Amino acid sequence: MRFLFTTLQHRESDFYGRVGAALAERGNHVEHVTYSRRAAALLRRRGFPAHCLPDAMSALGPFDLGPEVARIERAYELPSLRDVYRTDPPCEGRPEAWCVERTVRHFLALERILADARPEAIVPEVGTETLRTAAHLIGLHRDIPVLFLLYTIFPNPLRLYRDTLHAPIVPEGELRQLEPAERAEVEEFIAGFTRRATPIRAYREPQLTGGKLRELGRHAAVKALYDRDNDYLRPGWFVTNHVRKRIRRAGAERLYKPLDASSRPFVYFPLHITNDYKIRRVVPHCEHQDAIVEQVAAALPQGHDLVLKEHPLSIGWNPVGMLRRLASAGNIRLADPHTSSHELIRRSEAVAVIGSTVGLEALLYAKPVMTIGQPFYSGYGITLDVDSLRELREAVPELLEFRPERERILSFLHAAMQRCLPGKPVLVDDSDENALALAESLAGVNGLRR
Repeated sequence: MRFLFTTLQHRESDFYGRVGAALAERGNHVEHVTYSRRAAALLRRRGFPAHCLPDAMSALGPFDLGPEVARIERAYELPSLRDVYRTDPPCEGRPEAWCVERTVRHFLALERILADARPEAIVPEVGTETLRTAAHLIGLHRDIPVLFLLYTIFPNPLRLYRDTLHAPIVPEGELRQLEPAERAEVEEFIAGFTRRATPIRAYREPQLTGGKLRELGRHAAVKALYDRDNDYLRPGWFVTNHVRKRIRRAGAERLYKPLDASSRPFVYFPLHITNDYKIRRVVPHCEHQDAIVEQVAAALPQGHDLVLKEHPLSIGWNPVGMLRRLASAGNIRLADPHTSSHELIRRSEAVAVIGSTVGLEALLYAKPVMTIGQPFYSGYGITLDVDSLRELREAVPELLEFRPERERILSFLHAAMQRCLPGKPVLVDDSDENALALAESLAGVNGLRR
């Protein structure tokens, strides 16, 4: 197989370089395209063909911008180029003309790279950057499988999706009555997961650790010496953003309310990561979580609260003004982000999510779950699924009466577990052991050649 990995910076490039090395040892051909000139040079030292995207963009000859915009929008069925660059951090606050030309250069350069590399599988890593979006679209257009690496709660935690992130994990027809041994396997998983009751992702506090200082120093050095034109290396933003998160974290602490024995019955709503890929690109109508929270709270019957908790990776990211406005509502409570999600699930009457893994965890407790953003575990009859925000007024009271069938939950969990593989994405685990596990899973994927 011929694999092409697309990455941004050193951590991704280094990790997928190790994944690529393990794939190459198994007889596969591996190439890389990265936004970092320094990362491309390091990959080449390890013997891999590696393309630096800014260099490829600079090497483009003259082109007529207007016709290229029209061609790209037509070829990749885009409503406009804005649909690509609107979620790319370097384009925030930039003039439209700058964003359009930069996006066109991404497409032209990547089209040439893919034509030369002739990959049979593209691994773009999940993200909102134009590099990843363009590689995805070009791969689809050229009938090249695009593999997305996602993380979930199962013993084999890799959820490997082909061509899209927005799909059920298994066809509904694969859900069936379980054999005793299969049922025991699922019950054992549930018992172990709920007994441990630990977060699947470590908390990310806005604190200056030694690791973060080293990362800042590396960013500054690489920016000064190698990658002056790298839009994603922003040492100044790194510092100012850290200060903003510390201020927000301190301001939010005053809004947290403990849950005690006298607390009213509640529905648990976990807030999502503020820059979550799926929300921003796949279900953008759910991007403004505060508006959804307010509608869910307004639809609750009297005597019930809506309890919110910030995502472990978003502490300090949510605007304090937004949190203060939500917490000031009569039936919305903001829990400390270090409160156990398992405790909140156990104590809740029900759980409402856009697409959070918390909804899947709640099914292990057989809790009623309402989904708003069509996560991979929706659509099987084990969750109450809302397709339009207009349905919330009727769906929220219905949620409190909804009772998922446990046998159906067990059948779903078994089918989903069979689809998952060993390995984790780089942001979860960048160890050598994980790189080998991930390479093994990628090498064993069936049906890549159409």
